[in-house]
Amino acid sequence: MHWTYKRKPFVPDLDNRFGFVYKITNKKTKKSYIGCKQYFIGIKKKSRKPSGWETYTGSSKHLNSDMGKIGKKNFKFQIIGEYENKRSLNYYECFYQMKLKVLTTVLEGTDEPAYYNNYVGGKFYRPIKVEKQ
Repeated sequence: MHWTYKRKPFVPDLDNRFGFVYKITNKKTKKSYIGCKQYFIGIKKKSRKPSGWETYTGSSKHLNSDMGKIGKKNFKFQIIGEYENKRSLNYYECFYQMKLKVLTTVLEGTDEPAYYNNYVGGKFYRPIKVEKQ
């Protein structure tokens, strides 16, 4: 498994948590992605199925394209936090995306976006032209 939490291998609380918010960082470019993943698909404990979170590499096609080009070993997979229900999971994904300004932050000394994220919460999208602040 590639996930870490506070620089240690990640041990999830599958009995009491719904999912986690994560950050994946390209070690070469320092470009990151903030997202969330639930542990199981389905609501009822008896009928739910594993989500494949152990090997998950994010939903960004650009992130996964870069991963395919330079290899998964050149990315850092960090858990930011675990959350007990879907509402909290979605809230904290948006919270960290907004806090880290994933839509407007650029890599130092460039005009290149610092995050692979192109939207937050399905409602806020990366501007076509990023204005200097």
